[in-house]
Amino acid sequence: MAIWQYLLIVVPEKSIQNDYQCIFKNNKTKFLPQTKSFWKVYDKDVSSIISGIDQIIKRADWSSETLLSWKGNTTNEEDNDCSISINKDKTRIKEFQFRVDLRKESNLINFLIPILKICEMNKLVLIDLKGEIHKPKIEDIITSIKASNATAFLNDPIAFLKGLPSS
Repeated sequence: MAIWQYLLIVVPEKSIQNDYQCIFKNNKTKFLPQTKSFWKVYDKDVSSIISGIDQIIKRADWSSETLLSWKGNTTNEEDNDCSISINKDKTRIKEFQFRVDLRKESNLINFLIPILKICEMNKLVLIDLKGEIHKPKIEDIITSIKASNATAFLNDPIAFLKGLPSS
């Protein structure tokens, strides 16, 4: 993950209402927490989500049948990406996340906002790296974006790097 990318994990809104405990506080690994259990209650059309993302961003070369990946044009500062893990029969999502490149405003307009619309249409919510839940509306996640490490780095890279713990 590049420092200028802002990551959001996507889960069904219904799963958050039913049984939500902070997945980050309960995560005992050094990796992102798994959200597979949150998708068990999701019964919407998975293919419409996938085709919607296909309209926004190019499918990556390394994408497979069950791990779908999309990647933006990195040479044009469009280091946006998205990944969805699905089951073998392609009817259930197991994991869904995306990262937006904060270096250019056009990434927010051309990538983030359309992804948020897909999430809104499919009753999905977003979880940031601090474990905060956000509705899929730009005004609901803007505070999180502003408080992110990506924004801190882009605003003042030297200060950000000096503030990292040395170990």
